[in-house]
Amino acid sequence: MNILFYGGHYWDRGPWFRKQQFASRLSERGHKVFYIEDTPSIIRKTKNHKNHYLKTTVKKLNDNLFIITPSAMFPFPKNFNIGKLYNLKLLRDLKKIFKLNNVKESIIWVNRIEFSNVFDSIKGKKIIDICDDLPYYQKLAGDEKAYKNIFRFFELAFKKSDIQIVSAVKLKEKYSYLTPNEIIVIPNGHNLSSTESDTLKIPEDINGIKRPIIGFIGTLFRFIDEDLLKYIIAQRPQYNYVFIGKKESNFPIEKINKYNNVHLLGAKPKNEIASYINSFDLCINPFKVHEVNDSVNPVKVFEYLSLKKPIVSSKMYSLEKERIAKYIHFANDYQEFLFMIDQIIAQHKSVNNVPDEEINLYHWDNLFIKLLNEIKRNSKIEL
Repeated sequence: MNILFYGGHYWDRGPWFRKQQFASRLSERGHKVFYIEDTPSIIRKTKNHKNHYLKTTVKKLNDNLFIITPSAMFPFPKNFNIGKLYNLKLLRDLKKIFKLNNVKESIIWVNRIEFSNVFDSIKGKKIIDICDDLPYYQKLAGDEKAYKNIFRFFELAFKKSDIQIVSAVKLKEKYSYLTPNEIIVIPNGHNLSSTESDTLKIPEDINGIKRPIIGFIGTLFRFIDEDLLKYIIAQRPQYNYVFIGKKESNFPIEKINKYNNVHLLGAKPKNEIASYINSFDLCINPFKVHEVNDSVNPVKVFEYLSLKKPIVSSKMYSLEKERIAKYIHFANDYQEFLFMIDQIIAQHKSVNNVPDEEINLYHWDNLFIKLLNEIKRNSKIEL
């Protein structure tokens, strides 16, 4: 079966998200997958983007996996009509690629909802996979115009697709009215194994940091609670806080990098992430508490759990609905967050008692099989 998979992240850069996890497994099952990468606006393109200005390119990784790098988008890509013009141009490019590879029809699997405004121009079954409450990103920022625009894409994605997948319970509860179909909930997961923890070496740049080490994996961006971080860091100078991952410009890093017990070690290759997590005494999930984050199941939390690390987290509605939530410490406020950290450190509880069978339920392999079974049950499509 041929699958046009609009992932919207670069295939070979940074950590893998659910889109790369699912696309790679579909190709391993013998399906011919055409994975579409990320692209910036023409006016925002930099040397860090590998997209050409007008030319869409394709790279064959193996007989079943093709990586398509679309041309840079037209200016103002979030505008509905300009975005549609670009998508029609991309469709023209895709038809040429399909013709060269003797592909006559395909399933359309979309993570980038802006592609929904050309669904009517595409033949074949359409699957959407929604990982975030994208319209409410704009609502939270106070941009009502952007909210309405993104919601228009969002609404089309649900109404024009045949199968709807979401990563969090809250997304299903909130948007079920947009489709008569049963929305499939598949949370995020992990690719790690606790059985490997004994063989993992402590990375050199963390080896000299005094314990206890409180660790965080992932991007520091506007949905991470900088005031919570500042509070726990300032209150406990005897603890060291290690951050692994990149920092976005919208995160006020100056609030935490002034402290001597903060160690910003930057982004690391995905094959080294397990070693860093394994080096932590406990892990934190310090998201802000609001409508958007209630619809999030952070990948980092499942990676922490896979290596049986104690976790202190902000309240997150969808994460708390997961069966594995009972192995996470959820704090109601800043004071309780710090109290839970203190308790874990004082009691030397460096190992989470989460059972292996619970961890395995959230391995990407098992989530993928669960997803295929749900698709077959709901739509009779066998992948």
